[in-house]
Order: sequence, then structure tokens, then C-alpha cells
Amino acid sequence: MRELSTFPLSGATRLSWLDVLPWLDEHRSGPPLLGEGELTANAWMSTSANGSVPAEHLGEVCRRLATVFARDHRDLPLATAFPYAPRPGADDRSGLSDRISALLRTAGVTDLGALTVTDLGGLRGVGPASVAEIVAALIRASATVEAEDSHAAAEFDELVAALGERDRYLLTARILTDQRTTLADCGAALGISRERVNQLDNRLRDRVHAGFHSSPHLRAAADRLADAAHPVAALDRLIAARPELATPVGETQAPLWFVLARLDGRFDVIDGWVVVETMDSARNRVRAVLARLASDEGLVSLPVVAAELDLPEAETATWLRYAGYRVLDGHVLVRSTSVHDNIAAVLALSGEPMTIDDIHAAIVPTRSLSSVRNAMVADDRFVKTDRARWALARWGASRYVPIHRQIGEVLDATGGSIGIEELVARLTGAFDVKEFSVRTYAASGEYMTVDGKVSRRKQTQRARKSPGKTRHLYRDGAVLRLRTTIVAPHMKGSAFNLPAALAGLVGAGPNRSVELTSRLGPQSILWVAVQARSGTIKRFIDDLGLVPGEEVFLEFAPEATDRPQFDVVRAASDAEGSAPRRVLAATGDPRAAALDEKDLTPALAQALWLPADADTATVAATLRARKEDALADLLESA
Repeated sequence: MRELSTFPLSGATRLSWLDVLPWLDEHRSGPPLLGEGELTANAWMSTSANGSVPAEHLGEVCRRLATVFARDHRDLPLATAFPYAPRPGADDRSGLSDRISALLRTAGVTDLGALTVTDLGGLRGVGPASVAEIVAALIRASATVEAEDSHAAAEFDELVAALGERDRYLLTARILTDQRTTLADCGAALGISRERVNQLDNRLRDRVHAGFHSSPHLRAAADRLADAAHPVAALDRLIAARPELATPVGETQAPLWFVLARLDGRFDVIDGWVVVETMDSARNRVRAVLARLASDEGLVSLPVVAAELDLPEAETATWLRYAGYRVLDGHVLVRSTSVHDNIAAVLALSGEPMTIDDIHAAIVPTRSLSSVRNAMVADDRFVKTDRARWALARWGASRYVPIHRQIGEVLDATGGSIGIEELVARLTGAFDVKEFSVRTYAASGEYMTVDGKVSRRKQTQRARKSPGKTRHLYRDGAVLRLRTTIVAPHMKGSAFNLPAALAGLVGAGPNRSVELTSRLGPQSILWVAVQARSGTIKRFIDDLGLVPGEEVFLEFAPEATDRPQFDVVRAASDAEGSAPRRVLAATGDPRAAALDEKDLTPALAQALWLPADADTATVAATLRARKEDALADLLESA
């Protein structure tokens, strides 16, 4: 017959009656089960099952409890009712009489734990008295299960006692050890050849293996350890439930659990964990469980994993961390090696959009802010939901675009015109944008607000001087760079003038201001009287440690969603190489050192708003017209 259960150990230092007979819990508040003389009805249920009842009275207690079980729990499977009962049959520890054992064999019962009292009563030849005997035997076996490991230790001592002195030496040196002595060293210690040691070692292993399997208590103790791991269990918890596992045995005084692990190949104990077969096997089984249970973002609830592994939640979390998984907010992250998967898990746990700073703070191991931002921009699983927040695309949130594009989309959907109040309500309700910003954009650039109605401007205002003719203003794709020198007003935190052409490119103009994002907070571009002005850059000066006279680039990227829209960058020192390469470096282009020679002039043409096929002479002439004579001279000298 198979074992009644998989032996789910508890964390208590001693098993109570309620532990070994869980169905007693339904009777705690009822009448006393053992007689009217109880001082506190059924208080004994919380005491240790092993030793709380004198041996001469244990039989009567088991009979009384068997009567209650057979009467009130007829349809409860015996494996559930008696989770700690040892296996009946082979080692004859079940307490069943020969007659009852013969009846069960005749009836073809191979798994007693799967039956109920009702099932037993339906077997041929098994009457009420036989049912009562079976149940009473299971109760007695459950109540005395804690003492079994002491028998296992005694059986091991008997096994060792039957060995000769040479075999006992080899048992200690070759079997009951984590660091086996070599055959050669054993031969030297015993005065025999290496080959002879190998013969004796193999013979000893066969003998010990046979002795282990013929020792019922040793085998049963090993069964309980092997069955406790599904596929892993904390050794400390198992010892707390069965202290006898720590009993020193043999000449080496190794704990019983260590001996069992070395004699039984079904499990091992590594770093305080009992694992099935090997640690790799246990890891693979856990990995398969997590892969089966994981959500789209690679998350599994810790209670779900604990139930699947049949472990306490705290122990499950400890094991998962030991195995290299990250446990966060009651969940295990199944896939956390890439920054993309980390972001997905963090957002899934949040359940709502998060700022990039909050996402960055939750990523482990720590990654740079730029790598987190780049991962979110490049991964279709993520969507920007407003100016500062990101979400999972599967949530169905609207994708955020810059305010001027939002206005354009609304105008396209409403036939080209919409009331300013309705526009403000729509955009501030859908995104994290300010009413002032909506009204500003709706009355500037390509849009105008007339008599409370917003529409597209038919004729766009233009700066008197074009970007291509504006001194020290360059472009690099969507990034605009203005080269300037740090002076005293900058150091004091004063606002300063910007070229009108640059202001127009970033969306600022008469009666309209712009607020750009930056790594150090918002940056305002204002229009005062007839001049565009930038807000203070004092915080950038302090951050970079700039001093008066240093050259910097003011970088503007008004359409950017994956980087700050404004920044101050220290200008590099004079570059080396050909004249075109040095001139390109002077525009702030980070590619200057890496581009091929043939690509330098086209890059300069782009920086100056010239056609891509402009030649070096045209580029030099444009620089001179912009009064950038030093750069023009450098190109012409080449």
C-alpha cells in the first residue's frame, strides 16, 4: 500500500493533536470528546499528541476518537484526516491486526488514504468493528509519529555496529562526508592498494544500501524527508517539526538528516535546503512552475507559488531569492534579467501609470535613467500616457503627444474649429497638461484663437532673420544648438535674449511663451516686448561647475518625448583632424570625431540649413555671412 500522505510538515516544535488530526478542529467548541471530567472542554487538543496521554490510556483515547470520526466524518478521505500517519503494510507500523490487513489485501486496497469510512463499510467482510479498528490504528499511528525518528537512529547504530573496523573507516571517509577521501589516501591509511579500496568501497555501498532498505524506520524517516520537498523545503523547518532529525548518530556524530541524505539518493541537502534529487533538478522544477503560472509581464503571486510548492509564504520567498529570483510586493518576477522586463513588472505591480523617475527608482539592479527611458521608447509594451507618465499598452490608455499635436488632432476630428473652452476641457481631462499651456499653444504658432474659437493660422509669422543666417545657431536632426559664452548675468541667474529665429523654431513668439522640460526642471522661453528671452540657467551652471568665459551649447528639442527638451552642455575643447571635422565639432555635433571624411561636408550643410549637396565653398560662404569668420577661415585654408 502507498503512504497515506505526502507528509506536510508544520512549523511547530511539537505536533499537537490538532496538527495530526485536523478534523478535530470542528469539535473544539463542542462537548468534551474524552468525557465529562475535563476541566476545560477539549483543551487537550492543543497539547502535544506524543506523550500528552499516558500509554495505558492511549488505546481508550484512540477508540473514543475513532467513534467520533466514524460517526461525523464518514466521507472525509483518510489521507486528509490523518496526514501524519505512517505507511501501513510493509513495515507493520500501522497497528492493524493481521486479520484487518488480510481483509484489505483481499479487497484489493492499495491506497488506504484514498478511501473514506463509507468506502471501508462497503468492502466485503469489513464491518463497523473493523472500520473502528482501522480508524483507531490510524489515530494511534498519528499520535506517536514524532517518536519514530529515534527508532531510525537506533537502526542506523545497529547497521554500523555490524560493520568491521575497516568498513566503518570507509563509511566515514567515503560515504558519510561532503568531502570524500581519495581511494589512494584511503589505501595509505589502511595499508592496502588503491584497487583493493575501490573493491571494498563498492561492496560496502551495496551492503549499506541493502541495510538501509531493510531498516523500516530508517526508510520511513527518509521517506518523510523526501516527500517534504515539493521540490524543496527548508531543513530548519523540518527539524523544528521533528527535532529527532538533528540527533547525532554513528561514530561521526553526524545528524540523522545528513545520514539519510547520504544513504537515500532521492534527495539531497544543500545550503540548508532539502531538494529532490539535485539542486539543479529542484531549480528546473521551480522554473517550470513559475513559467506555467506567470502573467504576461512575468509575475506570479507569492501565495500562488507557495501553494504550488506546498511551502509557507515566507519560506517560499526565501527560497526564490536564494534561487536568484526577485520578490517584490508579494510577487515573484520570473523574468527580470532585462531592463525591459523589469519595467513591465514594475508597471504591472503598480496597476496605474507611473513617472519615469518612479519606474527608475524601482528597477533592480540599478540602471541609468537614460537606459530606462530608451527601453520604454523602444518597446511596444509601453506607452506614454501624458507629459510625465508611462503605462502598459495593454491597458488601452491613449498615447500622449505634444500639446500642439494634440490640438491638431482635435481640430482634424472637429472639422478644423473648436471652442477654446471645449478644447481646454478635452485636453486637461485626457492628459496631465495645464490649462495655461493649452491656451498658449492654441493662440500661437500654427494655431490662432479668435472670438473663442480655435483654428489653424492661415499665415504663419516668420522671424526677420532665418535660422540659416543666425550666428552660432545650428541643427542636428531634431536638436537645435545655440553656442554661447557664460557671462556675469548668467552667473547671477538673470534671463537673457535669444535669437528670434530660434524662438520661432521652439514655438515662442509675440504673446506666446513656451515651457520646455529639462533634467533640472522646467525651462521657460518668454517673449518680452519685441524680444525672445530664456529663463535663468543658473541651476545648470551650478550643476556643471561652469565659470565665466566658458563656452556652452544651449540645446533645444521642442518635439522630444524621449529626452529633455532643453539642456546646457559644456562645449568640447578644440577637436583634432581635418578642417571640416574641426568645424563640425565647433557646431556641437557629437558625430564629428566618428564620421568619414566624405560625410563631414554634408553634415555641416545640414547644421547650417543648407542643401545636402552644398560644397565646402558654399558652407564657408554661409559661415562668413553669419559672421563666423574663424570657422570660415578654417574651411577655406583647407
